[in-house]
Amino acid sequence: MEEKKPLRNFGLITPSEYVGKTYKEARQYAIDGGFTTRIVEENGVSYMLTMDVKGDRLNFRIKNDIVIDVYGG
Repeated sequence: MEEKKPLRNFGLITPSEYVGKTYKEARQYAIDGGFTTRIVEENGVSYMLTMDVKGDRLNFRIKNDIVIDVYGG
């Protein structure tokens, strides 16, 4: 079983670390910081999501493959 990494910044999410990056760049940065990711909105289309909340997950809103917003959960 893979050991979990400690979360970057103790799990505090700073949008400026992600906004403006491509999804691929932001996703890799998140993974390197111990987070999992998912896309919740893409080009104005919202996706159906599960209602569970995870402290180590980042939700991305992207437009034309660029992150426009990020939040935890």
